[in-house]
Amino acid sequence: MTRSPAAIASFAAGFRLPFEAARMLLRERRLRGLASVPALLSLLAVSAAFACVIAYAGELHGWATAWMPELAAGRWYEWLWVAPAKLGLAAVGAALFLAFAGACLAIAYLLASLLASPFHDALAARVERLVTGAVRDDTESGALGVFREGARAMREEARRIAFFVAVVGSLAALGLLVPGAQLLTGPAILAFTLFFLPLDYASYTLDRRRVSFREKRRWLGQHKPAVLGFGAAAFVTGLVPLVNLFAMPVLVVGGTLLALRHPPRRVGGR
Repeated sequence: MTRSPAAIASFAAGFRLPFEAARMLLRERRLRGLASVPALLSLLAVSAAFACVIAYAGELHGWATAWMPELAAGRWYEWLWVAPAKLGLAAVGAALFLAFAGACLAIAYLLASLLASPFHDALAARVERLVTGAVRDDTESGALGVFREGARAMREEARRIAFFVAVVGSLAALGLLVPGAQLLTGPAILAFTLFFLPLDYASYTLDRRRVSFREKRRWLGQHKPAVLGFGAAAFVTGLVPLVNLFAMPVLVVGGTLLALRHPPRRVGGR
């Protein structure tokens, strides 16, 4: 009974992190330059993808519905089943078009996140310096170290994106191919996303400490209420139009605060 209020408080604290991060970005001018680049990249990428979807809406809809049969009625009474079937196919076609359009926008957002990863890494380091007065960095120093760390940030972000696409894509395919599986795959995708978002945005800080992927997964379980709280807030932020275009730097700052306040307990006490 004593653990439940603590878990609720930890969830609430995790949920507040993006809002605290937004206030920090508004307050600290030293963060705005690094934060503006990811926001600009996401705005450009999503705007370009949206423009392409609008420009090629007919082709996209035709590709999504190419598999559908052409229904026709030779006699008047055949419209009793042809008309409802046509309406049903039209609804399915609209849903598929929206799904493919959403996928195009999501791909653009992931691409922007990949391109912005070096700036995310630098932003996370600057936030850590502001909060703690120093940056824990187990990486190389000097100009070569900066270049390698930028490349590492992009490589690790690419791996995380590939991991996310592989898991969500597999669950989505299972839901499409197996009747009724959507009842399980839908909640599974949501649960996976709620855990992935904290993993993604806290990884810039964790990577500088050379925390392995296995240790990151253990970290998610060690601080589950706070992680889920942050993941829920990040997920809701991503659903709000226009706000989601500028959410990446806010979530990077929030993920950094999450990692600093809940450091991983590594094996052997390290």
